[in-house]
Amino acid sequence: MNYPYRIRLFYTLIMAIFMLANAFKVQSAEPDNSVGTHLNIMGVENVLKTNILRNLSSNENVIPLSLLGFPQSDNYILNKTRSALQALGYYQSVLTLADDKLGKILTIDLQAPVRWQNTNIVLNCEDEIEGISQLIAHHPFTQGKIINHGDYSDFKASLQRQAQALGLLNATFLTSVLNVDVAQLQADVQWVFNCGARYSINQVTIAGTVLSHDLINRYSTIRSGDTYSQLDIIASQQALNRSGFFKSVVVEQSVNHLTKTVDISLSILDTDKYELKTLLGYGTDSGGKLGVSWRNRRVNSQAHQYVASVDFNKVKLDIADIHATFQYQIPLDKANSQWINLVSYQIKNEEIGRSKIFTLESVFVNKIDPNWSSQWSIAMAQEQLESNADVNRSLQYIVPSWQLNYYSVTDPFFAISGWRWQSIFRFSGEQLSDPDIKFLQTDQKIKRIWSLNNNWRLLLRARLGTTWMNTDDFNRSMPSNYRFFAGGDVSVRGYKHQSLSPVENEVAIGGKHIVSSSLEVDYLFNDDFRWAVFTDQGNAFNDWRDWKIYKSIGTGLRWVTPVGAIRLDIAKALDGNKGWRFHITIGPDL
Repeated sequence: MNYPYRIRLFYTLIMAIFMLANAFKVQSAEPDNSVGTHLNIMGVENVLKTNILRNLSSNENVIPLSLLGFPQSDNYILNKTRSALQALGYYQSVLTLADDKLGKILTIDLQAPVRWQNTNIVLNCEDEIEGISQLIAHHPFTQGKIINHGDYSDFKASLQRQAQALGLLNATFLTSVLNVDVAQLQADVQWVFNCGARYSINQVTIAGTVLSHDLINRYSTIRSGDTYSQLDIIASQQALNRSGFFKSVVVEQSVNHLTKTVDISLSILDTDKYELKTLLGYGTDSGGKLGVSWRNRRVNSQAHQYVASVDFNKVKLDIADIHATFQYQIPLDKANSQWINLVSYQIKNEEIGRSKIFTLESVFVNKIDPNWSSQWSIAMAQEQLESNADVNRSLQYIVPSWQLNYYSVTDPFFAISGWRWQSIFRFSGEQLSDPDIKFLQTDQKIKRIWSLNNNWRLLLRARLGTTWMNTDDFNRSMPSNYRFFAGGDVSVRGYKHQSLSPVENEVAIGGKHIVSSSLEVDYLFNDDFRWAVFTDQGNAFNDWRDWKIYKSIGTGLRWVTPVGAIRLDIAKALDGNKGWRFHITIGPDL
């Protein structure tokens, strides 16, 4: 081996060892995001500054080292900065980079930006397609507005996605030009968009379910021969998943570009046919809770269901509330609408006394749209009441009712903001009851949540109920289920359950009317926990000309769970010499 070659080999080995040692040092050292070049940017704020730092991959204004472990060069910093500024329309910025004690100071003189000038977007479509035309009409290239390359790319991608979603599977740009004239400080857009043929659905196959295809088609709008729409397919898949009949719904698509058609395959996995549920819990109003239910989800191929359940509340050694029910549910032709027939027997121990109620009820539930639903029902009941008050001990009655519900959100369990309204009207008459019970009653409830920012919320709850009925007849003959009481976990906290009501012989017998409201502010101090302060007010009474509002204040902790918030509250009544009361509730905020 000659001498020059040995010298070159020696230096090569030395450099290799140095680079390996340096790489080993970088790899073996603990990650430290503060290692790099600190950059202080002067002359720009907000969006521009953020985009520069993002383009430099900085972390807290520190530019990380290169892959070889060296500080980034001045040219690297200046080039990345120019690229970030040009992306937001500033092509002529003057950049000055200087050293300081912490690292580098980057001074930016933005100069005049480039603005949108002429926009010419041509659609080559056989027919006008509303979704495409509306999107083009709201393009972001407003004349005189500073250009933004991100907006340009995003809008171009959104146009392509919209075309695909509407069945224009061969849509393409024949011309796509963005002309930036830096000297004139203007930019022009020239597009020619070819829609191509609109595809249609050739065949729809359903596999994996034992339920009737007619039932599935109540939730799915995908039909053979219809124009292909990705939006309709997604909506149908979501509707089937939300129906409660299926564990999963997988949609597969096969595109035939020769025939301009799409074959759709729905692979459906049914939910378990049988379900056994047990309940164990506690509430300050309802006391200890025990329960068990058995459900058959598929009595037949039309998804008829039945549920048998028994619940025990206020469980003590010698007494408990008992509620046994059997209900049979029949899905109707309209998705999410159903006919429910129910038989129940209930023993309740309440302020008015101990009641035994046998009920037959038929309910028609109509799902109007994702937010609105209505409910018609007729209940036939027989009640035996044991009470120290002067009330009828035996009642037989038929009560028709109508209920309207509105949710501003489709999933109330995870609502951060929104509102809910529930409106109920019920009545009975001389021919429908024994003894004669003639009344008309309405019960209006509203809940509202305002999201003040990422952590703070304002919650409002209000209730107004009134009964048109002679007061003496009400006190003596009104069924216990339709008497109004206030106080307790979900009413006026700080007062005992059903303690706010007219009293007879020292027994709270319920009122013809009810007014209650609650105002609450809560703060998210952890991913799963909120702290709240609140004030409640309300009462149940018989005379609008002579009534009193009872008030309370309190604070509490909310544990956010998939089944709703678990609320632990402590509240103080502001009327009378009453101590603090503890309340526990579980459920969605709406």
